[in-house]
Amino acid sequence: MALRTLLLLPCVLVIGFAQGVPAPPVTLAVHLLVACSSHGSGQPVELPGGDAPLCLARTPFLTQKDVQSAELRQNSQGHQVVFLTFHEDAAIRELEITRQNIGNRVGIVVNGRVAAAPAIAASSRFLYLDGGYTAKQAQALVAAFNRQAGNR
Repeated sequence: MALRTLLLLPCVLVIGFAQGVPAPPVTLAVHLLVACSSHGSGQPVELPGGDAPLCLARTPFLTQKDVQSAELRQNSQGHQVVFLTFHEDAAIRELEITRQNIGNRVGIVVNGRVAAAPAIAASSRFLYLDGGYTAKQAQALVAAFNRQAGNR
């Protein structure tokens, strides 16, 4: 399985759109998870199963600025997911980092909240955000990413 199928967001993000009021920007930061005792570690992340916590590496290797486009897709269970494509330099960076860190974890931070901390199973150039979204919520997230990327 590729990394893109394992980067799952267990929380539901709600981005509301009132008519005539611009939606707030969406933020994304994807960090490697490191030992909290290591130099350059940041915020601790609770892991499922009671494993010892790890910390976000201080500098993310992907952010919302790296997003080239977003689109709505369905996962294998038929749920709405947000599929992110990155600019070429960011996609290559993700591919290299995930290739070098298979078996380690990443922390996915959306709108300032750690949303998931999956293990890297394989190298990847894409990211799926799967948060059990309704069609409206997923579409709002896609629209926010595309608006920030300059896509209409």
